Amino acid sequence: MRPSGGRPARGPRPARTRATRAHTAAPTAAPTASVAAARAASTVAAIAVTSAVALVATAGVVIARKAAALPPTPSFDPAPGLEPVMLDGLPGWVRSGGDGSRWAVFLPGLGSHPLRHQETAGAFVDRGCTVLFAAHSARHPARRHGFGVPEQHEALAWLRFAAARGATEVVLLGWSFGASLWLRVLAGGPLPVRVRSLVLTGPLTDWDAAIGHGAGGGPLGRAVAAVARGTLALPVLSRLAGQRRPVRIGMPVIPTASGVPPLLVVHGDADRTVPLAASERLVAGWPGRATLRRVNGAQHGGERDADPTGWLDSAVGAVYSL
Repeated sequence: MRPSGGRPARGPRPARTRATRAHTAAPTAAPTASVAAARAASTVAAIAVTSAVALVATAGVVIARKAAALPPTPSFDPAPGLEPVMLDGLPGWVRSGGDGSRWAVFLPGLGSHPLRHQETAGAFVDRGCTVLFAAHSARHPARRHGFGVPEQHEALAWLRFAAARGATEVVLLGWSFGASLWLRVLAGGPLPVRVRSLVLTGPLTDWDAAIGHGAGGGPLGRAVAAVARGTLALPVLSRLAGQRRPVRIGMPVIPTASGVPPLLVVHGDADRTVPLAASERLVAGWPGRATLRRVNGAQHGGERDADPTGWLDSAVGAVYSL
């Protein structure tokens, strides 16, 4: 019977005994515990992964910052006969020779001074070359370099400078980082002058190999290099590593078209900074004539110091042929 204007009448609810309630709740107790355990395990795993990622990211930033750090730049007084010049705030020194159409352009290594090898100028002038000792920005007062990506434009600017002063062909000489800049310039496209030959001493041609070599080589070195490469490729981490923008540290491929200049590589077999194997690969893969000259006992950047006569004879010979 339904009361007027109300809900249908309900009968009395069956009473639930304590045993019935216990029987009803019992099946859900075990699944609830399992779900809680699974959630706890998932949280622990997430924390572990997050911590591992943070650790790798931090390590990558530290490694990349260390790889980009610049050593102090020594000071040198220019020798008589060197004309000081300036290009976009970068210093250089010129010594005239010949008719001014053939230049020998020097680029130093990281943190090094453009005049580090100024005593070789006379030998090139005697062979009819104007000599230019050029600077890049990877030196004091800068704190870090850009792995050659921004600095390659400075190297190209020096070739335009030489062309504006009458150069039609050049011999490019570079040490370590400076050598890598010349390789980037060659891979970048048309140049304002003809490159007669390329002389690279202890060339830093492979950042992965150099970073891994510095970390001891082997699997650990390869892992360290991979972490640095990944760090520099990411916008946020590359900024934390001191770079203005993401950097791809792989070297560009030299075009295989005709006209690739002859290459001379001089590398010490005691180099602990850049592995000799990197120069061996460079020479083996060069699309033109290439020669590798090993210097026994020479460390990185010390090839000319260990064998000054042999280095100069080989380098000056590049003015004509290799």
